[in-house]
Amino acid sequence: MEAAIRDEGICRFCLKTFSGRSMARHLASCKVKKQKNAEEITDKTKADVIYLIRLFSYKPYWLHIEIKSTATLHDLDKFLRAIWLECCGHLSAFTIGGIRYEASSPGYDYWGGKPQSVNVRLKKLLGVKDKFQYEYDFGSTTHVEGQVYAERFGILKDKIRILARNIPPVFLCVDCEAEATDICMECEEFYCEKCLAKHECEEEMALPVVNSPRMGVCGYAGTDDFDRFVPGKPHP
Repeated sequence: MEAAIRDEGICRFCLKTFSGRSMARHLASCKVKKQKNAEEITDKTKADVIYLIRLFSYKPYWLHIEIKSTATLHDLDKFLRAIWLECCGHLSAFTIGGIRYEASSPGYDYWGGKPQSVNVRLKKLLGVKDKFQYEYDFGSTTHVEGQVYAERFGILKDKIRILARNIPPVFLCVDCEAEATDICMECEEFYCEKCLAKHECEEEMALPVVNSPRMGVCGYAGTDDFDRFVPGKPHP
């Protein structure tokens, strides 16, 4: 059981709230962000093309990020694992323009074609409006969709910066309708801490409620937010 899901997030620059889709338009025009971008260009010789990318995976999980065009698919793979997915070191893969790029590839993919390496720069594969798909764990797979929706010329301190993230959905306990803290993998129901203690399934079948499309899958228990981004707090 879940409360009404708000498809909204908070811009980390101006702290205003927007829907997942309108966030892209806002970030392209946010005055606070533009000012921050201008302040960061202290040496134009070090500036480069930066992609703005929207990532989404099942309603209502989404992220808006900036990433250097010189970063690799491997860098993006590490980011997605860190903030949304990593539980047991599963394999992962991107699909771009019908070509598969696999992390830690053991050889050939399911269709008989040899997948490409993820050690390739984004600017060689993607441009504005280009879309891509990502899979984590080829057994209990979590799917992510992505699109480059804009680019700018500037400087990033790190390879990736989070611009906005969905507000965590609130799930309700199936027994008492209090805010749930855990999900039972056996019966696929949500429970608060008190009701979970009385639940008939084994305790090890419970996983915590987290702000991730991987919630309740495999052994995923959440990870530290990449670069400690918390929705509602301004960019340092």
